[in-house]
Amino acid sequence: MGSETIMKHLSFKALAVAATLLISGGASAATLSIDSGWNRFAFGAVGTMAYKVFTFTLTGGGLLSLADGFKAGDQFEVFVNNVSFGTSSLPTQTTTSIGQNYSAALTNSNYSSWVRHFTPGTYTVSMLVTNRSGTDSADHLAGIRLDTAPVPLPAAGFMLLSALGAAAALRRRRT
Repeated sequence: MGSETIMKHLSFKALAVAATLLISGGASAATLSIDSGWNRFAFGAVGTMAYKVFTFTLTGGGLLSLADGFKAGDQFEVFVNNVSFGTSSLPTQTTTSIGQNYSAALTNSNYSSWVRHFTPGTYTVSMLVTNRSGTDSADHLAGIRLDTAPVPLPAAGFMLLSALGAAAALRRRRT
């Protein structure tokens, strides 16, 4: 597939997601607060959007995490400001259950997860169901959270250089 064809496909997909959100009216908006823990959201069949759309504003860096819960096997395409930011990981198993322990699911390859770093700005996040565990018609649950981003690499490098400099100074002093 050529790059022009891929761009047309992605543009069409973004428009389809935006139209689905506008038409559905069933999706409720929720604001994510930084470092406030997991926020549950429900979802239905493959090809539908999750029932919540999340918004957040960052003044510093943030880390957005999404994890499947309960029965393994659900998977999502994540849209940020109506642009695809990729698909959550492919679960390695579809028969286990973890309940609502989204932190455990985030680190377990049996469950689908997705983590991205965000810079300051305002964002809207929605999820398209691309794979679903089981054949039941009940709504399923997953979780999303927004955390303070870890120390950026340049700052961490400066701290490492400072520590090495201090160690060199101490060694020099001893000799």
